[in-house]
Amino acid sequence: MTKHTQQDIDQKPSVLLWGGKSKARIIEEMIRESNAGEVKIIFDNTLESPPFPTNAKFINSIDTLKNDIKSASHYVVCIGGEHGYARLKTAEYLEKTGLKALTLIHERSFVERSATIGYGCQIMPCAVVHKFSVVGNHTIINTNATIDHECVVGNGVHIMGNVAITGKVEIGDYATIGTNSTILPSVKIGKGAFIGAGAVVTEDVEPFAVVAGVPAKIIRKNEFKFFEDLLIQLTTKQIDAS
Repeated sequence: MTKHTQQDIDQKPSVLLWGGKSKARIIEEMIRESNAGEVKIIFDNTLESPPFPTNAKFINSIDTLKNDIKSASHYVVCIGGEHGYARLKTAEYLEKTGLKALTLIHERSFVERSATIGYGCQIMPCAVVHKFSVVGNHTIINTNATIDHECVVGNGVHIMGNVAITGKVEIGDYATIGTNSTILPSVKIGKGAFIGAGAVVTEDVEPFAVVAGVPAKIIRKNEFKFFEDLLIQLTTKQIDAS
């Protein structure tokens, strides 16, 4: 179950999920369990139908979504993995339509009162955010991940399961921290970096570097893909030629 932290809501949110695969299934269940709102629309143009049971309206046409999006008040971007940049950019476009980001914090996670959580975050069961840490917008913290004291985590970051981030670590925007990796104290992870599964990071990682191993070493540069054509269509007003 989850705690809904969205402020300034007069009624239960009607939610659009952007993306219709496994993460959408998890997010819909979190919203249902916590009574944080109701998923009205699931959009995914790569699917013919949702791969899980849902009462939400499934849409795979951007034209249909343009007509129906007014039935939603909030959104969750169901894009995970190493696609933090795409998650952030998608959120920017959805906010142009007037939708608000929904923040979901599982009730069996632990977030210290002195910690700060941005909007649009997804914090999964048994995750821990310790004292005086700051987590940016649209960041995902997966099951059993730990962010220790006084860390600064950027926007669009994905911290995968069982990650151990020790004290005073800084993580740049849309970096990805792989499963079971460990970041030692006071290390700085650059924007867009990718930390491989099981890596132990003992020194600063430059922006857009992909590192792996024990201790972690750079193996290549990270590259990002973001296809915004659909979102441009969604936010472009139709012109009546009559």
